[in-house]
Amino acid sequence: MARPSPPDFSNPDTVRDPYPAFACLREHYPVYWCPHFNAWMLTRFDDVYAAQGDARRYSSDRIRQLVNAQLPEDKRAMVEPFVEKASRWMYAQDGQAHQASRQLLSRAFTPRAIDALRADIQAIVDELLSQLSDEPELMAELFNQVPARILAKLYGIPQKDALRLRRWTDDILVFLVGSLDPAYGPREALQGLEEMYEYFGDLIDQRRQAPEDDLVSRVIAAGEAAAITKGNLLAQLAFVLVAGNTTSADMLGIGLLHLLLNPDQLQALRADLSLMACAIEEMLRIDPSGQFSHRVLREDIELKGRMMRKGELVFLVRAAANRDAAHFLDPDRFDIRREKNDHLAFGRGEHFCMGTALFRLEAHIVFTSLLMRFPNLRLIDGQPPVWRTNNLQFRGLKTIHVELH
Repeated sequence: MARPSPPDFSNPDTVRDPYPAFACLREHYPVYWCPHFNAWMLTRFDDVYAAQGDARRYSSDRIRQLVNAQLPEDKRAMVEPFVEKASRWMYAQDGQAHQASRQLLSRAFTPRAIDALRADIQAIVDELLSQLSDEPELMAELFNQVPARILAKLYGIPQKDALRLRRWTDDILVFLVGSLDPAYGPREALQGLEEMYEYFGDLIDQRRQAPEDDLVSRVIAAGEAAAITKGNLLAQLAFVLVAGNTTSADMLGIGLLHLLLNPDQLQALRADLSLMACAIEEMLRIDPSGQFSHRVLREDIELKGRMMRKGELVFLVRAAANRDAAHFLDPDRFDIRREKNDHLAFGRGEHFCMGTALFRLEAHIVFTSLLMRFPNLRLIDGQPPVWRTNNLQFRGLKTIHVELH
């Protein structure tokens, strides 16, 4: 029987539901050169897991290659400032540079520091839930608001600025790995990054004059002790924002949708809220908002009969790996009691996501509060949720309309 044709990742319908495409790659093209992305795609659990932990051969210094893969040579000069700034982000660094940046941020993400945010997160969620309309669109009224307001609290900035943070991160992220929407192009990404850096540059200057009990002041103090430049301080403060805003908001929307589409699982969770932590891990496994990460090859690597060359991009498709039947039992089933659930949503190795504990805490508070306050919460008939189709890597809903009572 002939192999099926490879999927078309430039098709919005593939982006809307990528899982059949990922299944096709996993079975027939586990090491696939994708002409749309100018990158290799790895989709099996063992391959993605191994590459994430192999910093020696798979480099994280990938911003220039990501940009070059989608822009012709004559248009690259205009985004050189973007490449220069984004290449300093922690996730785009290797070795000692990465460790220094990680250390700079580490005190803001200790278990104690995260737990200290519990009351603030609960207050933010309670306020937003009290303001919901009877038939709210939850992305706008709740899920986009929660991470932005938490980050505003973490940074010590006014809540009115919180949603500006989301606009900047959307402009940057949608462009970075192949926008299918002309509204998110290189100019918008560069403008969003420059506005973000101007905002945080001013904030750093303010906190140097008058420190407060917030992330910015703590990073400045750590940076001064380690003689870190203002440019690198800015880079890491911007990176926390880029990494933690859009993906967290989208994951909340995706997680609720899977509960609402699986009434037996929702009923089990409502009956026993001690299952919440396990339910959140299952949301992350079955449909992560960050569908893949990327690396640049430091050397030629032969894998499953394909030769990947030094300098080429490799996409590590965690969303595909998380549904690999060789690793997960009945992988397409949403099961909040799943026992073996070592998913790859937060990565592995030295680039394991620093914000893991913060997301788990905010998700726990959001879903617990939502289900307790609105036990009859359900989707509205005739108003199905709408997926974004502008970008394959960052998966999320445009809208999810619900009835509360």
